[in-house]
Amino acid sequence: MLKAVKVRLYPSNEQKRIISSQIGGARYVYNRTLALRKYAYQKLGIKVGKFALIKHITKLKKRKKTAWLKEIDSQAIQQSIANMDKAYQHFFKGGGYPKFKSRHHSRQSYQYPQRVKIEGNKVFLPKVGWVKMKGWREEFAGKIKTVTVSYEAYQYHASILIDTEEDKILKPCNNINKAIGLDVGVALMVADSSGKKHKPLDLTKELEKLRRAAQSVSRKKKGSNNRAKAKAKLTKINLKIANKRKDFLHKLSLQYAENQGIVVVEDLKIKNMTKSAKGTKEKPGKSVKAKAGLNRVITQQSWGMFFEFLEYKLKERGGQLIKVDPKFTSQTCPKCGHISKNNRKSQSKFVCESCGFSENADVVGAKNILVRGIHGNNASLQIAV
Repeated sequence: MLKAVKVRLYPSNEQKRIISSQIGGARYVYNRTLALRKYAYQKLGIKVGKFALIKHITKLKKRKKTAWLKEIDSQAIQQSIANMDKAYQHFFKGGGYPKFKSRHHSRQSYQYPQRVKIEGNKVFLPKVGWVKMKGWREEFAGKIKTVTVSYEAYQYHASILIDTEEDKILKPCNNINKAIGLDVGVALMVADSSGKKHKPLDLTKELEKLRRAAQSVSRKKKGSNNRAKAKAKLTKINLKIANKRKDFLHKLSLQYAENQGIVVVEDLKIKNMTKSAKGTKEKPGKSVKAKAGLNRVITQQSWGMFFEFLEYKLKERGGQLIKVDPKFTSQTCPKCGHISKNNRKSQSKFVCESCGFSENADVVGAKNILVRGIHGNNASLQIAV
């Protein structure tokens, strides 16, 4: 089982300089090989493979202008080419075309595929040396697969991917008592089939600070030191919001993963739900602004990240996440099965037109999600021994 751990790094000034050069070298290699592959295919109709690109970078090291590439870790270079190749292959499978990496992006990183060592509170990074770190615990035992070193908001981090080498034996299980349904929403972050409700994380103050910081950047002259300082402040606020949101989602997902064997959620197409309000047939005005505002709220809830955290935490404990069709889950009466959009009287109130059953609308949705997951996918339900 693969597990990712993110730690804070505290490099010396000399180590910061080396890390900066490694990041710049990896970015240069990524952009250079992407440009070469793009040119060869569009102009000459030739497909250049990953290994041919690696040989090309080896030749560049022998040239006077690009001899500085010798200072960059060779495996970090190969990993940069591998990441570019992966992005390129994803394009041919229907994904977006790979983008060139910018040196002005708020987050910069490079990756080691191996040769990283950890001893106590220090991590050994090739070309950099032993670096102090915080956030590592002895319980994170296993084989290190990759390490991604990143720089953002004047902070250095390392994301360490570990193979815990733990295999769980799965067996069929129909224990409904260990299953729960979750309905995610805007007014409530999560409502479950047992009746519990969790409000969204309140980021009002942080978002106001972010707005002011962004406004401050826009008022500064481009290229000035004041603008650079304002951008750094904006990046720090963004990072703080992201960390606060992740902490909230980690704790909430852990709460359900520890107490349940099976968790059922809706298979939401979040990208389709957050399409831009531009180009809508409605007249410009409140309707378009409301759509844009709804898009913002949905993205701030981070449902996709919540499901991702929940899935891997369940797997670690031998549980399972099941996704079901979200159609009519909030319009179906869990008592008599009557389906009508009129059953949902408001955002929070559900009253069945047929039998009069009344309950919170989000809780009703969670109950229907659970029933759909258990009875619709009963044959494939599995939990660990």
